[in-house]
Amino acid sequence: MKRIALALCLLSLACSPRGGSGDADAIYNAGEQEAQLSPGVQPVRIGEGGPGFAACAAAGTVVNLSPQDQPYLPIRTAPFAEASEIGRLENGTALLLCSHSLDQRWQGVVVPPAGGAAADCGVSAPVASPRGYAGPCRSGWVSAAFVRARAG
Repeated sequence: MKRIALALCLLSLACSPRGGSGDADAIYNAGEQEAQLSPGVQPVRIGEGGPGFAACAAAGTVVNLSPQDQPYLPIRTAPFAEASEIGRLENGTALLLCSHSLDQRWQGVVVPPAGGAAADCGVSAPVASPRGYAGPCRSGWVSAAFVRARAG
């Protein structure tokens, strides 16, 4: 009977998540010792509509900003609120709508220069296959709640 009790004690100690092993403590506490993770950079994808359409097939405008609550629309490096801010847009800023996040809450945009045309950014013509935007204009991710698609 003593052997069975001893075997059960050893078995329960071995199966315990905090069994006393230094390696186990390091594994279970690893997340507490690391710095906060950031979402990194996710390039805006162009050409998602296929080779028969412009690389960024739609245009839009920044709307619904409030001077008190939301005076500007941040452009981010990835479709997450925690992503780094790389620019700020004002109401009425023209955008080229290229992609969106899976949850539809973020819009991948290319921002043409003020007074410039979409052709200046290299996304008005089709591309052979989808890829990350690497053109001359600013690009990034904005909250879709502040973007209104427009004709032309």
